[in-house]
Amino acid sequence: MGQTLIETLAAVFILSMGVSAAVGLAVYAFGASGAIVKQIIATGLAREGLEAVRNMRDTNWLQDTLGVNNCYNFSTGAANKANCYANWLNKYYCVDPANNSGNSCNGAASGVSSVSYNLTFSSASSNLWVLTPQLSGAQNYGLLYDANNLANPTVTGFYNTAGGITCANGANSGGLTISDYCRKIIITKLTPSGSPYDPNTYGPGNPGPLLEVQSQVWWVDKKCPRAADFSSAPVSCKLELDTYLTNWKNF
Repeated sequence: MGQTLIETLAAVFILSMGVSAAVGLAVYAFGASGAIVKQIIATGLAREGLEAVRNMRDTNWLQDTLGVNNCYNFSTGAANKANCYANWLNKYYCVDPANNSGNSCNGAASGVSSVSYNLTFSSASSNLWVLTPQLSGAQNYGLLYDANNLANPTVTGFYNTAGGITCANGANSGGLTISDYCRKIIITKLTPSGSPYDPNTYGPGNPGPLLEVQSQVWWVDKKCPRAADFSSAPVSCKLELDTYLTNWKNF
């Protein structure tokens, strides 16, 4: 009888250890898969940010007219002997960080070579992407939430930022259904000294400048507290994709 009881207890112990290990493995796998899903979504949002800015540049080409002898000619080295689309920074969209005020140039960012932007998609503006420069330090960066404003039902649309809700606010703040993702776009004008992108070298007909575009996304998860900015988010809860844009449409 005693031997049977000992065997039973041993079997129960072994079984409980096996079940505990299986449950722990399942919980870990579920958490890991959730984190991977967050990263995949964040990667898509970061890629979308880069593509939106690239599409703005391409739209400027489509809206502009070909200028004759307005750009630097790489084959001859002449400053104003190549045909090109010179207004690729500001014809329809403004992607010039030195002169950006919303989607129009010559605004509040004048003289700044690098600006952080909130990228939104506005149905109220003929379904256009909108770059809004963040100059005041309010850190109202690209808060991505569902198109569901309970306090103001007229405010709808993807990536809407009405109401001044920042990325540091919690869910359902201000009557808005907040998502777990924030995005910031940084556009920096690069003009390396002595390069074809340097206006001091080739004058107003140079093909530059070279633009660096950074798309930063951070998110909320079990181990990812809500952060006001990309820099304050944990390393495992954020990612960044970069690209460079030039006026390559040079003839």
